[in-house]
Amino acid sequence: MQVRLVLGVAMVAALLVTTPAGAVPAPTSSGDTVTATGIGQAPVVPKNRLSNASIVAAVDRAHKAAIAAALKEAHEYALEYSKAVGLTLGSVISVSDAQSGPFFYGPGPAIPGPFGLDKYCHTVKKVHRCVVPPSDFATLTVTYSAG
Repeated sequence: MQVRLVLGVAMVAALLVTTPAGAVPAPTSSGDTVTATGIGQAPVVPKNRLSNASIVAAVDRAHKAAIAAALKEAHEYALEYSKAVGLTLGSVISVSDAQSGPFFYGPGPAIPGPFGLDKYCHTVKKVHRCVVPPSDFATLTVTYSAG
């Protein structure tokens, strides 16, 4: 119960700190650009809550869904920003993965499970415990060409 409370507080704190970036029209040699940040979240739903492999697969699925949601949100913001400054949004120039914080579970070296990298289950003195993260997050900053 305490683990869930700590994770919940950490997630809320990170969401309050992370806000979408504004449009950053910057003249470049190839023209103007618009940059926007999107945040995606997806629930982690394992087929078997007592299987580490099932939880790892569910975290991976949730992370991929969170990436798609973050890209969609960044695109929506970029469209709004480009329209507001009188530009037409072009193609993607770059995508950057801005980590939300060290308290989230998911793939990647900086985001281990509660018992180590991809370790969501642990047995101590014949007691098997698994911790399923409620959701996974992705924060992406996308830069588009604009004209």
